Amino acid sequence: MNTNATTKRSWDKRLFCTALIPAFLFSLVCVFCGQLRQNGSFANLSWTAGLLLLGLTVAFGAVLWLLYVLMNHQAEHMPKKDGLFGRITGSWLFVFLFLLICWVPVWLAFWPGHFSADSITQFYSYYNEEHSTHHPLLHTLLLGFCMMLGIDASPESCATNGLALYCGIQMLVVAGCVAYAISWLKRRGTPVWVRLLITLGFGLSPFFAPWTFYSQKDVIFGVLVLVFCLQLVDLWQFDWQIGRIIGFVLVAVLMMLFRNNGVYALVLVLPFAVWWMKRGKRLLVLVLLIGCAGLYVAANSGLIYALDAEKGSKVEILSTPLQQIARTLRDDPAAAELDTEDVLGTLYGDVSIAECYDERISDPVKWPVDYDLLDENIPGLLSLWARMLPEHFGTYVEAFLTQNLPYLLPGSEMYTSFDFTVEQPEWFPIELTSYLPELRALYETYDETMTFAGIPGTRYLADPAVQVWLCIVGFAFAIYRRQRGLMTAFAFLLAIWATCLLGPVAIMRYMLGLYYTVPVLLGSLMIPGGKSTADDENTVL
Repeated sequence: MNTNATTKRSWDKRLFCTALIPAFLFSLVCVFCGQLRQNGSFANLSWTAGLLLLGLTVAFGAVLWLLYVLMNHQAEHMPKKDGLFGRITGSWLFVFLFLLICWVPVWLAFWPGHFSADSITQFYSYYNEEHSTHHPLLHTLLLGFCMMLGIDASPESCATNGLALYCGIQMLVVAGCVAYAISWLKRRGTPVWVRLLITLGFGLSPFFAPWTFYSQKDVIFGVLVLVFCLQLVDLWQFDWQIGRIIGFVLVAVLMMLFRNNGVYALVLVLPFAVWWMKRGKRLLVLVLLIGCAGLYVAANSGLIYALDAEKGSKVEILSTPLQQIARTLRDDPAAAELDTEDVLGTLYGDVSIAECYDERISDPVKWPVDYDLLDENIPGLLSLWARMLPEHFGTYVEAFLTQNLPYLLPGSEMYTSFDFTVEQPEWFPIELTSYLPELRALYETYDETMTFAGIPGTRYLADPAVQVWLCIVGFAFAIYRRQRGLMTAFAFLLAIWATCLLGPVAIMRYMLGLYYTVPVLLGSLMIPGGKSTADDENTVL
């Protein structure tokens, strides 16, 4: 790459816009969501908000522009060939073993692992053979099989070994996927210091270790998102060999089977992926991605048929509308007159949806619903939602943003962070043992305060909004450098984020795909342009 040309281009209009647009969006969120977090509404918003928006845009834009210039400068310099240290620290086996060494002590501190929330429901679903698509069937089978294997092998029908088995398998999967990501960076010429920093972040950050022995579906889904995104990038950079395509399809289908957000995100990103692909391969990538979605549907349908699984309640997809209706009735009880068909009375009986409203989580407004009557009343409920919208648009926006503040504004309080509790399955006790109680106490304090050992800034390592904005920053820079594979990978992460915005609550585990993937994709932006970022200069934008 020509150094003078790159230096000149770093001052061009495109780079200026690349920095300014994310800075403006972030400033917009800081001003309006900051007001919402502080006062609970937009009622007291004044003209000074405009000045603050302008000032923050200039300040954040300048910082971001400087960051992009530095990243461009790094990309001008081809790294020297890896020495022995670089080859060792970039190898899959080294990273895999290093991560296990870092994570196993934390697991021993919480032995045999975490078992709460959805995990207990999935276990009973497996044990009673009463399956539901409310939870991913593949994960239910894996969790239930491991638990029952441990229970059957225990004379006391103890579930301890079963939970430990699941957590051990999950830890190996997570370490293997992260090690794959680091070796992926090595093969593409990422500087040694970047790879080392990312490896240390995964191994030593207090954030990642607890998830490896957390028995929720989100963990395996998160690392499969990581591998899928890296394989998305590969589609734009390498020949379409049959082995790569088979691997891509397998990872994609598995990812979607572990959480429905995967297929929703794939559908959202599909038109952009086709648009950004080279003209000669657009039909191929269209067929490939549709084929992945089709195989997922077939595989999931096969599981549903084999397990005779019932469909999950549609109340989940109504999380946002129900929150908005509840907040509207809380702030304006007279709006109940719009319910001319008494839909709320049919679904809630004597329960007041307004009194159930919790601005951080939609579960309280979903639980009282009469599920037997829900399906036939969904059209009426949506009609009521639409009738309330014109006069209460601001309230609708407030309800949506308030629940999703942790996904939008860094520093916002989350409904929950980690969950170190262990729910005991009836008849199958889980014996809890802390082999390193001091380390456990340290992590429990971290869960309560999100600060670790008094180290400044550790709170933001676990902040989902920080991951979202890092993703947006990386996405913008990938567009500037016309790296279409990275653009698609970042867009897929943002699509996952978009699906989470419509979910029941804003919590970290729903966003684990971003936590695992964003550092690796940002690291790949440090690859010198001449080695593997030359996707082309003919990107259609």
